[in-house]
Amino acid sequence: MRIAFTPAEHGFAFSNSFTNHVLRIPAIGIDITTGGRCGGMAAASMDYWYAGLGMPDNRSLPQDGTLLADYVYDRLMDTFVDNGLKFVQYATSLDHPTWLRGKGVARMTREDELPKLKARLNSGQPVLLGLTQARDVTQLGHDHQVVAYGWEQDSRYTYVLVYDNNNPGQEVRLKLTTVDDPAERAITGSNGKTWRGLFVGSYTRKTPSWLANGRLLHDSTDPRINVIRGGAAFWIPSPAELDAGGYRWTDVVAAKPGSMAHVSTCPGNGTLVRERGTDGVYVVYGGKAFGIPSPAWMDTLHLDWNAVRDIPLGSLAGLRSTPRDHTLLREQSSAPVWYAEGGRLRHVTSPDVMTRLGLEWGCVHIVPDGALAGLPVGTPLS
Repeated sequence: MRIAFTPAEHGFAFSNSFTNHVLRIPAIGIDITTGGRCGGMAAASMDYWYAGLGMPDNRSLPQDGTLLADYVYDRLMDTFVDNGLKFVQYATSLDHPTWLRGKGVARMTREDELPKLKARLNSGQPVLLGLTQARDVTQLGHDHQVVAYGWEQDSRYTYVLVYDNNNPGQEVRLKLTTVDDPAERAITGSNGKTWRGLFVGSYTRKTPSWLANGRLLHDSTDPRINVIRGGAAFWIPSPAELDAGGYRWTDVVAAKPGSMAHVSTCPGNGTLVRERGTDGVYVVYGGKAFGIPSPAWMDTLHLDWNAVRDIPLGSLAGLRSTPRDHTLLREQSSAPVWYAEGGRLRHVTSPDVMTRLGLEWGCVHIVPDGALAGLPVGTPLS
């Protein structure tokens, strides 16, 4: 089973290549560093998913001091506090059971954590997942944190589907025996990595404060002011538009240089928007706005009129003309499912194709009848 989370849509586009300066005293040449912010990236991607925020598609690494880089670092620290002792427990446990030191990593993984992981995923929630390699506390830097979003099982193995922030946009599959087998205790990843064990991490949902709906934001080196809707930045083109939107100059937050490069220009899927002073309401999927034909259509899909967000005049023209790659769409009264790729829609010809390509039915978004007419069409997926 899979939940409505995919690395392509809900993971960050950049790879986890951060450097953390643990102790830095330039005057005497001290600069102690660690590599990566895997836990921060995993937790942050879940934060974005739960809040329905648009994911930035910038593939460059955000620089320290920018909003996203600092947020990822703060979330990394949260995961250390929440899950550090669990990593230590695994690092100081043997692989196999002993009378003095307990059941061991292999059995803890399969008997305690795997059922918990499956239950959490079956409830539709992504899971912050700890992966362990360390055999003592000095090796904890080799451990890892990812997001699990699905699982499969055959007669011998369980396969866990994860967003690994070291492999952006890719589905990584972890393979382990469902029952402890002393001859095969390692967990193998489709990306070539091997792990001693895994566990369900503790996660507390947060939302980036600078992406709150209605937040006014600008880069301190750029005078353009943006309003945040659905996690995306919409440029307010003039002082008159700012005043007409009911915004206050005193509410504008100046972000450090480079911060806006990692704020999405497309709101999260399902965001309802309306240009200020107009009547037309649109729902956004894959960065494209689809016009809503009537209040009845919204009611049919249980969309909330109170969730409609005003955006500056002219903003709709800045959204995508075709849906972002990997978006799955279906018109309300029509059976065909379409997959966006390379600026074209490709017909998904059967459920088997969805399964083979790792596409998730829960990610299929319903748009008004006729909304896909006129969009470029590519070859079917078969």
